[in-house]
Amino acid sequence: MTSFGKLFKVMGRDKFRVVNLIMVVELLAVAVSLVWTLIMGHMTSMGFFGSVSGWSGMAYLAGFILIAREAEQAFTRDTYRLIPAKDSSFYLANLVSSFVLFFYLVLLQAALHLIGIVVAWKPISQGLNGVIVHSGSIDWGQVFQVGGMLTLLVLAAFVLALTTITLVHLTVSVTNNFLPVAGKRLIDFILYIVVIVLVIRVGGYLLGQVNQLTTTFNTQGLGNIGIPLLGIVLLIVLESLLNVFMMKRWVETVAN
Repeated sequence: MTSFGKLFKVMGRDKFRVVNLIMVVELLAVAVSLVWTLIMGHMTSMGFFGSVSGWSGMAYLAGFILIAREAEQAFTRDTYRLIPAKDSSFYLANLVSSFVLFFYLVLLQAALHLIGIVVAWKPISQGLNGVIVHSGSIDWGQVFQVGGMLTLLVLAAFVLALTTITLVHLTVSVTNNFLPVAGKRLIDFILYIVVIVLVIRVGGYLLGQVNQLTTTFNTQGLGNIGIPLLGIVLLIVLESLLNVFMMKRWVETVAN
């Protein structure tokens, strides 16, 4: 049987290329934005930071979509599924490699923002001084705690989104094995509607938790995010167990 380490390398290779491609495209977009700003005569020290912040959302969205796409293709491609490995190890290597590469994207975005902060430190420091004047002081320990909790929440939501997408994907594959063509289309349509509803509900819930975290941190501390994180982790474990079960029983590979 193939070891987990080798599976991780195989699963992560294409995702690593995807993340690097996203970063190249983002840097090109930032460069074009800065050149355009310079041509228009509006260049300031905040220009780079603003451009990076503006494009980072698109980078995260592209990263999620493309990493999830690579992860889902691994479940049905002969290139991956014919690797001699246990289904549980295969699934875990795919999920962990997706998480690690998305975290790699987060680190790259953080590095870009750090460069932007250094470039625009003067106006940023002036803004911070204004905050200190009005509020008295800034508790940097609290700021880092909130940032850490938000990062954990985003990463947990990313893993939950992956396991949910996989659950729907494998459920569709399983039902398609037992239904006629018309039945397949109907089930696919229903499942896609369910996924859209779930994404909207979960997204709204997570946004609510983020708002609660940022507005009530002073009075409730870290406790107000612990229970939602625990719930997300339990849901990830449950969905993963169902995914591995379906992989073992019914999911078939397709030719590349």
